Amino acid sequence: MCVANFDAFYRGNDSFYGDRPALSLMYFLEKYGVGGGGRGLDLACGQGRNALYLANRGFSMFGVDESSEAVSKMGEQADRRRLDVSGKVVNLTELEIEPQRYRIIIAYTALDHVDAAAGERLAQAMMEGLEPGGYLFAAVFMVDDPGCSGTGGGVSETAAYVRHYYQPGELREQFSGLTPLAYQEEFALDLSHGHPHHHSMARLFAYKQAA
Repeated sequence: MCVANFDAFYRGNDSFYGDRPALSLMYFLEKYGVGGGGRGLDLACGQGRNALYLANRGFSMFGVDESSEAVSKMGEQADRRRLDVSGKVVNLTELEIEPQRYRIIIAYTALDHVDAAAGERLAQAMMEGLEPGGYLFAAVFMVDDPGCSGTGGGVSETAAYVRHYYQPGELREQFSGLTPLAYQEEFALDLSHGHPHHHSMARLFAYKQAA
């Protein structure tokens, strides 16, 4: 596996993954009537397409990413749009999440960019970091993703940075301490960046029961 250097992808590109937030995140928030308000955490936030969207819905968002280029561009967009978004450059394996601080935590292709053991620790910290009644949205690449084998259906130019491809059902089990509201596994075409390629992904939207 390569050492991640997303700065090279973000440098000189204001929207490497596009400006549109994850469609599944938008859908789940609408389906389950999650209004804005409260603090939010976006892991591996990139240039902030999901964090900016959540801030526009009324959340006070904090985004973390290993790329200084990405965090800087997110801050520029937040300032331009006058949105409540702040960010920090941090390695996810070193991230500390304050318990019961956030109403929503999202990790869109973040847990798969650390090794399995680090992902388990991070998942536990995410669950503890939710306030009672809070929501979690996570998405990961799965073992039948073309990036895992390097063949078939086109391979993403960032595939070499994935550390752990998830088995079927693994993401749902990893967050078994939460109440699942929706879980999906899908193989689909991705046109959001680079050349057309396919991904196999699992997505989870879950809820932390109030005490």
